[in-house]
Amino acid sequence: MREDLSFSIFELVVSLCPADCFSPMLGDRCDSRIALETELEREIISHPELDLEVEPRFLLKSISRTQLYDQSALEFKIKLIVLSKTLIALFDYFDEDFSEAFFKFRWILQFLHEARKVPGIFNLEIILSLDYERSLSLLCARSLIKDFRNFDASRVKSGAGFKVNRLDIFEGLLANILDCTEPSILTCVDELDYYMMDQLFTVLGEMEKCIAFLKGPLCDVDGITKSEIYAVRPQRSHIDGMIRKYILASTFKLPGDPTFSCCFDKVLEGVILYGGIHLCVIAFFHKLKTFHEVECRKVCSSQPSEVVESSYVALTTEIIRDWDYLNTGSQDLKFIQCPQVLMKANSNEIIMVDSVYEESEKDHNHDITLLLSAAKIRAKRKFYGDSQLHQQFSESQWHMGLSWVQFWKNCYLDNKGDMAPELSDLVEKMYDYSSSPV
Repeated sequence: MREDLSFSIFELVVSLCPADCFSPMLGDRCDSRIALETELEREIISHPELDLEVEPRFLLKSISRTQLYDQSALEFKIKLIVLSKTLIALFDYFDEDFSEAFFKFRWILQFLHEARKVPGIFNLEIILSLDYERSLSLLCARSLIKDFRNFDASRVKSGAGFKVNRLDIFEGLLANILDCTEPSILTCVDELDYYMMDQLFTVLGEMEKCIAFLKGPLCDVDGITKSEIYAVRPQRSHIDGMIRKYILASTFKLPGDPTFSCCFDKVLEGVILYGGIHLCVIAFFHKLKTFHEVECRKVCSSQPSEVVESSYVALTTEIIRDWDYLNTGSQDLKFIQCPQVLMKANSNEIIMVDSVYEESEKDHNHDITLLLSAAKIRAKRKFYGDSQLHQQFSESQWHMGLSWVQFWKNCYLDNKGDMAPELSDLVEKMYDYSSSPV
């Protein structure tokens, strides 16, 4: 395969080009797909010493013997390995075989780390570039996320003859991505920079969510059916991280990007999963979503494709409906809080519980029995006023919600500039709430 062609495809991959953009080239029965696969197979066959199925360190050990190849030949082979394996991983990712794509992207990352140990590899950008490594780490994480599907109780993922601990992998990838990310990249100079930052924080947000559920305690839920039902309580520190990553992603999105709505759905999902957050905070982020949907329609004629509404979006819609109803009354709306929300194991169904409680180390050491008044309850019947919550807990949840509002404001000013009057009014209204005691 021509090196310039394979490297051009590699550049598209590490630029996190959306998978559907590859459809004209990689679609089913597409001539270009067949030609690429044929050329790739011919290239691999012509280099029998490059066994892409063995562990990276063994492959490097076999080709880096000084008596076999000179420096330029070795660098060519190392580059060929990365380009070929990336193209194979792209095929799997495009075909939605995310399990195989995950293992191949993981193999590439391991190969990069091993290749840097080879003496004399000083000028090979494809090996040394932290930008390339960060993008490949994001694709590896995204493949695992897409294969994750449901948050079942099993924390072990099997495939390609391996077993991996998903929590360890997510935490390792998260650390690697952050290690490859210099603060200077947050300064964007063109549209590609903004797109890359949007993709970075979108994937990081989803990773935080996955870690929150994998670290969360498994609860024995009582009172719904005769059979035992288990639910997962996500760990709050990582849900907080999820919310902040998606807030950051929203402020890097380009004008007219139809994924604004999905991004704010994720912010609202995180707020609900955190539990005990005041309704005015949920209303604030919901109004941000509505504002950006209107702005998107002004600059973009195409609308986002229809997606299946998640249980969190449905709950948010009901909460906002009830909020609008309560907002016409005379009660002090600042005191109204949302319940704790759990996710049923092996499904995406959510359960609202009768009490909101503090997170502690003990939660990870024993099961928690939660009494529910019904299996399906309208959201407005599960709000909690000041009389039902401990004052200290109410204050801590209020300050957490307000910190997200302030974080959004700071990120927006940093990444987008001055706020529209409508957005400034939303922020000022939240500050008006904060001026009175909880």
